[in-house]
Amino acid sequence: MLQNQFTAQRDQEAGGMQQSVSDSLKTLTVFGLRFNQVTLAEAVDLVIAAAQARTLGYVVTPNVNFVTLLPSEPDLRDICNRAAFAFVDGWPIVWASKRLNKEGLPERVAGADLFPLICQKAEQQGLSLALLGAAEGVAEEATRRLKASYPNLNIVGIYSPPIEPEFSEQTLSRMTAFCNELRPDILLLGMGIPKQERWISANINKIDIGIALCFGGVIDFAAGKIKRAPQWVITSGLEWFWRLCMSPRQYWKRTILRFPLFFPLFFRDLFNQYRVNATLAERKS
Repeated sequence: MLQNQFTAQRDQEAGGMQQSVSDSLKTLTVFGLRFNQVTLAEAVDLVIAAAQARTLGYVVTPNVNFVTLLPSEPDLRDICNRAAFAFVDGWPIVWASKRLNKEGLPERVAGADLFPLICQKAEQQGLSLALLGAAEGVAEEATRRLKASYPNLNIVGIYSPPIEPEFSEQTLSRMTAFCNELRPDILLLGMGIPKQERWISANINKIDIGIALCFGGVIDFAAGKIKRAPQWVITSGLEWFWRLCMSPRQYWKRTILRFPLFFPLFFRDLFNQYRVNATLAERKS
């Protein structure tokens, strides 16, 4: 009974704090997704503050692949819009936002860029981190490398769920127990889009954490399993091509089949925006 009362009180306080933080931030809706209009540095500060306050929320970083899934998997839009923070991971979405809105999104805020900065600040602030996801052995190597780069970073545990099309009840129970036993301030998820987003959305009120990061392949990056593109490639917006060349088997589907779907979605929204503006202009006249 006392545990239930504590959980209810914690959820109420965290929910109120999360709502308060979200309401105070500028957002921009693109493709039906509500993004935070922040720079990379501002995003880091938001995540660290949420971890310190243990706001019990999750962070999503929708990219082009995520956007192209929306017509066939519309639940992802609601999952994204219920996140504590949504940062844009993809220059095409930044580009589109500036053509669909006068302000647009300031810059790309990718999980792969965010995570090292979060680790640096988490080390300074004494925040705890747990890794949930990636293949067997990958999280261990990621932990070893992270400890080499951030010796005082408090990594409290790792768990690699078995590879299953849908998580079994046993796996789900272990994942929940992992979070509640370790109670990390920051939980890094590496289960891929949209599996990680669906899991955290369905289980956020069952686990005792600060903030969860839906950062996809970041555990693989941290382990050195996937090599990050050179900075000039990232800046030029060609990281997608680099990843395709480095891991064609992993990235061909999202690049060859899904990326072209982005442009019809953009032109649809551009046309709808034109119609809205025309209607407003007609009413004013």
